[in-house]
Amino acid sequence: MDTCAVEVGLLRKHPCAQNAVAKCANCEMALCTKHAIPQMNANNQRTGKFMCEECNKAQKAADKGMAAAPKHVAPKPAAAPAAKHAAPPPPKPAAPQPPKPPAPAAKPAVAPTQPAGKQEFKLEETGPIEFTPEKKK
Repeated sequence: MDTCAVEVGLLRKHPCAQNAVAKCANCEMALCTKHAIPQMNANNQRTGKFMCEECNKAQKAADKGMAAAPKHVAPKPAAAPAAKHAAPPPPKPAAPQPPKPPAPAAKPAVAPTQPAGKQEFKLEETGPIEFTPEKKK
């Protein structure tokens, strides 16, 4: 049977050594009932997964950081004047011209979804959070 690997103690750190009942969903550290933090879904229901304290703090910080940045807004480009690179607008025709006959069906050109100079960033959630706790000196 595994024992809890969470370090406890104020002056002398040592493993908890109680019987482990779960493993951290991120770092797979053995956890006892005292140190296993249950994970909740959006409806505040338990998911059946547990995390250690360090991984839980990192998860909350990552969620808070992602929630703070709106997903549909791209970052503004550096202070580069866009007017120098833009072409002048074409002159307006003096008189309306008769409509042209329809051209043969051609494959439409794919237009970019974002204006020039703006980029859209997408976050990919591919796996568990990588977090390595550092020992404080």
